[in-house]
Amino acid sequence: MDDAPTAEPHMAGSLETTAPPRQGRELAEELHHAEYPGLVRFLLLNGASWNEAQDAAQDAFTQMCRPGTDITFPKAWLRKVAWRSWLRQQVRQEELCAEVPHAPAPHWQSPANAMELGVQERYVIELLLRLPAKQRAALAWNLDGFTSQESADAMGISPDAVRQNLARGRATLKAQLGLEEPNGETQEEER
Repeated sequence: MDDAPTAEPHMAGSLETTAPPRQGRELAEELHHAEYPGLVRFLLLNGASWNEAQDAAQDAFTQMCRPGTDITFPKAWLRKVAWRSWLRQQVRQEELCAEVPHAPAPHWQSPANAMELGVQERYVIELLLRLPAKQRAALAWNLDGFTSQESADAMGISPDAVRQNLARGRATLKAQLGLEEPNGETQEEER
């Protein structure tokens, strides 16, 4: 828990308006109910299991309550801290420089999770989890409404790399879903 981000990702303001920093404990109490489900979903889209996602999300809120933690952009801060917490769960000490692990097939371990997702949604999530880790991460940040710049700041890569991973991930998903013909035209263009 020692590596909670001391500096927040700089947010362009598209999702969260710039406001003076607030104490983390105050924000945690205010945001837990509203942000926890979205944070768990964000981690599931990155490839976490149900239990890993819940643990990492709770760890982020716990870190938010540390004394002296002032936060300007809480949604981005929570996702960055939860994502890092999940990554720490995946990487053993001898593999600190290893690539983010490939996501296993999803396990719908929660009855609520199984009820909330239909067959098509599960299929799309299974396809998402087959993507390389950086493409999954770029798509997860994008699906949560963050810009390429905001995602890049949080992921520690360049905005161009985020856009490239986002484009590759989208192209792969389109091909797997049959939304793109072999010559590159989408089925929607033909109609």
